[in-house]
Amino acid sequence: MIPIHNYLIISAIGSNRPETTQELTRACLQFGCNLLNSKITVLGQELAITLFLAGNWGAIAKMEASLPTLEQRLGLNIQSKRSHEVENKGQLMAYTLQVVAIDRSGILNEIADFIQKQGIQIEEVSAHSYTTHTNTQMASLHLKINIPSSVHLATFREKFMSYCDDHNFDSFIEPLRSPALT
Repeated sequence: MIPIHNYLIISAIGSNRPETTQELTRACLQFGCNLLNSKITVLGQELAITLFLAGNWGAIAKMEASLPTLEQRLGLNIQSKRSHEVENKGQLMAYTLQVVAIDRSGILNEIADFIQKQGIQIEEVSAHSYTTHTNTQMASLHLKINIPSSVHLATFREKFMSYCDDHNFDSFIEPLRSPALT
């Protein structure tokens, strides 16, 4: 089967300059690519960008060909990889997990390991640390997960909450809600 769309993932890291995001997104538009998903994060004095693009074969090829020029002009380190449409592997329930704890090494790895052992896939992770007004270093984790319909939700919820209680993590799990229609 010939794919209707071709997909391209672009990852770029470089100095946090105001024009970087605008230049990359303009190139997407110029070459006829549709921006399906993006993550742009300032990390210290650097900027990390991830773009997920769709388009016909020609649009994706033109975007790929422009990357060395963009990399040089914007002072970025750019990597790209072609991708494919996600194949639906049964019914999945989208949920969000949030965990807040006193920061220490390995918290995200421990939670990811627990989730993987339950047969659940992690789709997205956002993690950051911060200092409270009492000078305590805290970790805040937000995970978007896909729970197969074969996993008993109440059992998973009970195991997850018990796991977090045992590790002194404050946490909650809730269904991922669709954005409100306006």
